[in-house]
Amino acid sequence: MENDKKKLASLFLIPSSLDQNAIYDFMVEEQRKRIKDLTYFIVENEKSARKTIKKLNLSTPIQELIIIPHNKKTSDENIISYMKPLIEGQSIGLLSDAGVPCIADPGSTVVKLAHQNDIKVVPLVGPSSIILSLMASGFNGQNFRFHGYIPINKEENKKKLEHMQKDILAHYETQIFIETPYRNNTLLENLIKILDQKINLCLAINLTTDEEVIVSRSIKNWRESKLPNLSKKLCIYLLN
Repeated sequence: MENDKKKLASLFLIPSSLDQNAIYDFMVEEQRKRIKDLTYFIVENEKSARKTIKKLNLSTPIQELIIIPHNKKTSDENIISYMKPLIEGQSIGLLSDAGVPCIADPGSTVVKLAHQNDIKVVPLVGPSSIILSLMASGFNGQNFRFHGYIPINKEENKKKLEHMQKDILAHYETQIFIETPYRNNTLLENLIKILDQKINLCLAINLTTDEEVIVSRSIKNWRESKLPNLSKKLCIYLLN
């Protein structure tokens, strides 16, 4: 009986809009139908998750839903407790703050545990800033690497960028990384100073919003151009 219940329950990986204030629909209608009866959600941030959940038009009023916050600081004991509803046959939705769960997001620990308990994992289609920026860059999409945040320390930052540059020149491998919005301008200046002029840099700024800008140029051309102000903007960096 327990195995039968496991087969009935699924962990749905639900995408969120990259722009939390957007009014447009970001989910395929067929997928929306699959999750309309969910009442239990694991989320990265409860406030932003509620904005996403409201747009899903679920069968259950939002005030009656069970919404459990999950982040990098969540204890192993709490993560294990997430499996109880799934094992008992109740499907759960996993949400990220923005974009798709588990990509530059702490949700992968929940998914890993679901697999270990033979729970069906169902990824739903949605926006990923990393993939969207790679698509729009014109860079190598066959061979690429995502680094997450790169070091803040000046010397470590320089070594990291020089190592990326070697991989580009040796293997034509696209390098992708991110930075916190208030350090964007400093990082951009470092990129322009450190990298070889033949390296190409793409900035994918505020993707899927009304302020979206995607610019791809060689470092040589960036040095000859007026640099954009990236302060407080969400930016994906790509090198090739």
